[in-house]
Amino acid sequence: MDAVFTPNLDKLRNIVQSFGAHSFTATQVATDYEGRAASSESAKTFEEQLARHAAVLGIQPVPGKHAAWLAT
Repeated sequence: MDAVFTPNLDKLRNIVQSFGAHSFTATQVATDYEGRAASSESAKTFEEQLARHAAVLGIQPVPGKHAAWLAT
């Protein structure tokens, strides 16, 4: 049975807010969160987490850009 990843939402919010008005990707967030270069699997997991918690994190997808996010 696979373990379910539950991120620390405060840490995740701080990371996405650190990008300010600049767009960011799940790979960048995963790298900052884990403190090392993100694997493709990790980036996929963080993409899912960003989508799931977008309202709480105050982010939205960038229109017309695949897998890019922006703080609102």
